Amino acid sequence: MRSRRLALLVLFVIVLYVNWSVAVFAQTGAQLDLIMIGNGVGPYYAPAGETTQLKLQILNTGTNDVFLIRGDAYLDPNLSGNWQLVHSEDLGNFHLTKLESAIWTFELQMPSDIQAHNITSGVPQVELLARITYSNAQGKQQNADGQFLLSVAGAEVQRTDYSVYLIILAFVVIAVAVIIARKVKSRSVRTASS
Repeated sequence: MRSRRLALLVLFVIVLYVNWSVAVFAQTGAQLDLIMIGNGVGPYYAPAGETTQLKLQILNTGTNDVFLIRGDAYLDPNLSGNWQLVHSEDLGNFHLTKLESAIWTFELQMPSDIQAHNITSGVPQVELLARITYSNAQGKQQNADGQFLLSVAGAEVQRTDYSVYLIILAFVVIAVAVIIARKVKSRSVRTASS
């Protein structure tokens, strides 16, 4: 009987701890989902050297209200891994409640000298990084990021540099040849000595 009470007490403590940890460690701020809106499912077109209107849906999937502060768009124009701010806009503390969404429409000026990947042998593509800065009811600021592929007609296509791979392959071939030569030489020395 005593072990049964002890088991119930342990079970009760576990349930209390799980509920407490969920309440403490659950997300404290609202989360935003960013979705690019277009005529179809991406990639979206933004020709080089032209201004294109883009629409981004901002959906509050969290449990708390949020206030949209700023929308920023970044590109990596020379594929170096360095994002550059290409558009920034004040969103006026727009209020979103749970499961409510807003559409951010902005003009993107695509650089005329932008470099892009051409993985599919189609229209070259670049990534757009959209960042929404928002605050919760207590004023704590957070960011929500989304990356979207844009097809950029007229972009300079970055060619893959295969010279590094050729150097590595040459090194491997030379290493294998040296190993084989040493084995052949050691066998011939053994045969000659016997």
